[in-house]
Amino acid sequence: MITIKEVAKLAGVSVSTVSRVLNNLPDVNPQTREAVRGVIAATGYVPNATARTLKQTSTNIICVIVKGFQNQFFAPIVEGIQFFIDKTDYIPLIHYIDESADEVTAAEALVAEKKALGVIFLGGSPSSKAQSIARIKVPCVLATMSARDLASTNTSSVCVDDFAAAGKAIEHLVGQGHRDIAILGGRRLDRDLVWNRFEGARQCLAEHDLAFDDSRYIESKFSFEDAYRSIAAALSRNNKPFTALFAMSDIMAIGACRAIFDHGLKVPDDVSVIGFDGIQIGRYYNPTLTSVRQPQDEIARRSASLIIQNIKGINIGHNIVLDTEIVIGDSVRPCF
Repeated sequence: MITIKEVAKLAGVSVSTVSRVLNNLPDVNPQTREAVRGVIAATGYVPNATARTLKQTSTNIICVIVKGFQNQFFAPIVEGIQFFIDKTDYIPLIHYIDESADEVTAAEALVAEKKALGVIFLGGSPSSKAQSIARIKVPCVLATMSARDLASTNTSSVCVDDFAAAGKAIEHLVGQGHRDIAILGGRRLDRDLVWNRFEGARQCLAEHDLAFDDSRYIESKFSFEDAYRSIAAALSRNNKPFTALFAMSDIMAIGACRAIFDHGLKVPDDVSVIGFDGIQIGRYYNPTLTSVRQPQDEIARRSASLIIQNIKGINIGHNIVLDTEIVIGDSVRPCF
């Protein structure tokens, strides 16, 4: 009797792809789906009845919960996670939710419905959900967020040191002679990445004897539009209140640059701008964006590897911290 591995080999796909076709799951190319079905029809492959019964109580699905539908930083990470999991016997199930939705509630529902073996979270604020995330009874990995301070024993993480990375951004601006520096960031919550980036920036300023006036903190959502509105409002109150701006994401930085231009100022001649993430669009924006780059490929690879290890009972509660680097563009100039 032919096996599922033999079907996969004949169709030129992975076992997980054949499994997704058999279970009518999404994320299978139509041509691939037809090819697999053709091999199944030609070989007379019949799924093992006992195995299919077991699938009702256990699956090889790994859920990936993505918070936000249009996050350009997350997109390549999602693709990478899917690519790496696809190379194994596990099936990635990508699930997007709105920024205002509760990612833990969504994960609980998917684990119950799909009998998932593990969950990867992209986005959100786990620090505010320390108790609820502990209710998820399968291993969880926070990608781009730290699980270090969570009480949950089954939660691991892959992230950068946001505190140190923000310090790098400020160090770069100060090294270029800037003293009047503003920060564009999200709502500051205890122990989340926004707070850590803010504290890292503030402490770096203090180390250079530069006191940070909280009026220089400009709050915005992580979007082009909201960053544009927030910076436009700040410039309307004071034509040129700062010589440099640290934005907590490249999306924010680009929205801010547009507001600066529309206010009759130039980047970097009047205001230097440094972003965070190192997304591809920053290299094609004019001026090219100086940014703190996160290693997206490595985040994807390590997150996929770690959740599979955790499912197998290995490295549970492991927290991986990756390094960042400054990518030099044309959006920052010396101010001496």
